[in-house]
Amino acid sequence: MTETKKTFYPSKEFDDNLEGLSAVLADEGWEIPGVAVALIAEDSAAQRAERAAHDAKRREYLALHEEFGLAQLARYKRFMAVLEALRGAFRDDKVVQAKLKEFSRKVGRTRKAADGPATKEEAA
Repeated sequence: MTETKKTFYPSKEFDDNLEGLSAVLADEGWEIPGVAVALIAEDSAAQRAERAAHDAKRREYLALHEEFGLAQLARYKRFMAVLEALRGAFRDDKVVQAKLKEFSRKVGRTRKAADGPATKEEAA
């Protein structure tokens, strides 16, 4: 079985640190065995470009997420208005109330069979 590894995300200052290290290497003219110093400068430029693209997509997602949430809220309000109107109109009709009960909000957390006992009594 292969083990899935989590993606590593360095600190938020990594962009600045990479660029700073690249500048120090260039200013000092240092050569490090086994490390392509020019590649560090390329990495810095690539990091900035990819970060900008990443941040733009994240802003796009957050805007879409907010738009979806507002539209969903409007739909939910209409749903509840209709449901409450039906409950009020048919408050004495047990058959209709039984049908409308299906649309009641479920209280509590649903439990999968593998989660273990739901209550303390089941655990004992």
